[in-house]
Amino acid sequence: MKKKVMAILMAGILSAGLLAGCGSSSSSTSGSSDNAAAASTGAAAGGYKIALIQQHQTNAFQIGVSEAAEAKAKELGVDLTILSADQDAQKQISQIEQCVSEGYQAILFEPVDPDGLGDAAQAAADQGVVMINVISACTDWENHGISALSCGDNVTAGETEMQHVADLLGGKGKIAILTGPSGDAGGLQRLEGYENILKNYPDIEQVVEPADCQWDTAAAQGTVESWLSAYDLDAIVCENDGMAVGAGNAAGADSGIIITGVDGTPDGFEAIKDGRITGTVSQDGGAMAANGIEAACKLIDGETLENNTIITTNIWIDKENVADYE
Repeated sequence: MKKKVMAILMAGILSAGLLAGCGSSSSSTSGSSDNAAAASTGAAAGGYKIALIQQHQTNAFQIGVSEAAEAKAKELGVDLTILSADQDAQKQISQIEQCVSEGYQAILFEPVDPDGLGDAAQAAADQGVVMINVISACTDWENHGISALSCGDNVTAGETEMQHVADLLGGKGKIAILTGPSGDAGGLQRLEGYENILKNYPDIEQVVEPADCQWDTAAAQGTVESWLSAYDLDAIVCENDGMAVGAGNAAGADSGIIITGVDGTPDGFEAIKDGRITGTVSQDGGAMAANGIEAACKLIDGETLENNTIITTNIWIDKENVADYE
C-alpha cells in the first residue's frame, strides 16, 4: 500500500467525525513564525485558532511534521500557526503562555523537556485551552491538563529496528548505537526497545557506549568516523534517520555495515536507495500532527475522544519496499 493511502487510513476514523465541525471556516491560514503574535485572527474569520509548537525545525522529520500539519489545517479550515522552540525548554514555555494570552483555542506541542512542561500545560488548560501532546510524551501527561497524546509507539519502533538488525546479523556481531538527546522521552523509549531485543541475543556485543548525537546528522557523522578508526563494527543502530544518514555518510555506500534508523524521512529513503543505510522504521510523524489537529477540533467542539492516546503504525522500510513509501 502506498504511503499516502496508509496515512489516509490512519487518520480516517477521526476525520470522518470531525469534518462537519472543523470544515465550516471559509478560509484557512497556516505558516511558520518565531512569534505567536504573527498569527492572523482565525477566530474572527470563523475558523479555529490552533498553534503547533515543535521542538525544532532542523531535520527532514520535523519538516514533514510541519507540512502535514499545514495540509490538515487547510483541509479542515483551521487557522494554524507553527512555532519552533529551537530545543529551548524555557522558550517553549513562553510560547505556550503567549499563545494562551492571544486567545488560541488549542495548542499542540512536542515537549523539549518532558519533565518540565507539565505546569505550563496545566496552566494553559486551566484557561480553557485544549492541550494536545504530540510526537514524544510529557511525563505524567494525563495529570497535567493535557487532553490527548498523538504519537508513535517508540518502544515498539525500537524493538522492530533492533530485531531486523539481529536478523540481518544472524544473531551475532559487534554493534554501536547513536541516540537522541539524553532525557528525550522518545529516545529513551526506543533505547528500551533495543534492550528488549538485545537481551535475547547474547552474541550481539555493544563495543562502545551509546553516543548522544542530538538527532543531528553532522554530529553522527563525526562520531562514526571516530568509531570506524577504532572499532570493527558490524552494525550501527540509530534512533532517527538523520543520525543514520550521518553514519552512512561516514561509512560510505555499500560499506557492508548494517546501518538503520527510525522515522521514514525522505533523506533516509534516499540513503536506503543509494546504499548508505540499510533500513528505517517509519512511524509517520506527519500523521501524528494531523491526528492531533483533528483531535483538537473535536475537543473544541465539546465532543469527547474515543481514545485519548492516538498511535501511528510502525513499518520496516528497506530496499525491497522503499519505492512504495516515497
